[in-house]
Amino acid sequence: MSRGGAPSSRKTPEEAGGGTPVWVWLVYGLGLLAGTILLGSILFSLGASLGEDTEVEYDVSVPALLLWGGIVLAALVVWLRRRRSR
Repeated sequence: MSRGGAPSSRKTPEEAGGGTPVWVWLVYGLGLLAGTILLGSILFSLGASLGEDTEVEYDVSVPALLLWGGIVLAALVVWLRRRRSR
């Protein structure tokens, strides 16, 4: 409230028409990239294992799986929190 008792005209950046912050778009973009990489890897491995020509062995990198999965999870959490705050 201002001194005169009127409500303050200060608004949050989103209310003022500032739009979505850059860091949110960055997290969304990285999440989309990570999701694409994970999905592409799964589909590529599935396609190789369904082929009858050769025997397929899997070598899963746990650190890479945790990194890409964590980025996807972070983007999902940011999206859900922003959606609920509306």
